[in-house]
Amino acid sequence: MLEAAFPGEEARYFLPMSIGVAPEHADEGATLILNGTKTLTSSPFWDYPDGKVPFVGALSVLLDGSKKPRGIVETARVEIMPFAAITTAMARAYGEGERTVEWWHRMMGPFYRASAARHGAVLTEDTPLIWEWFTVIRRL
Repeated sequence: MLEAAFPGEEARYFLPMSIGVAPEHADEGATLILNGTKTLTSSPFWDYPDGKVPFVGALSVLLDGSKKPRGIVETARVEIMPFAAITTAMARAYGEGERTVEWWHRMMGPFYRASAARHGAVLTEDTPLIWEWFTVIRRL
């Protein structure tokens, strides 16, 4: 498990959070997060070219598809694990679709393969992802 030292109040604020690449995905993601269905997300390292990845205690503004702030989320746990590491409990916490490992691989595999290709990378079962568990601390 990767745990960053708590960086202090002034450094707690992190990048805004938005789910997916299309406005409708961000709207759906914001709803799932705000209603407590989605408590886990994942992202590849190429999404953070500056190397500043989510950390425990980070606060992010949750955006909908119109880039409107919908809430504040706090990162509760961060782990670096391969793409293939998803478990039944993680798929359920991911909160999207059928909430199964099979669904996650079927839907997120193509998503991450396309993202990797845009960044000149290749997705494999061993590609590390940043798995981020979070809680909603305020609705806006």
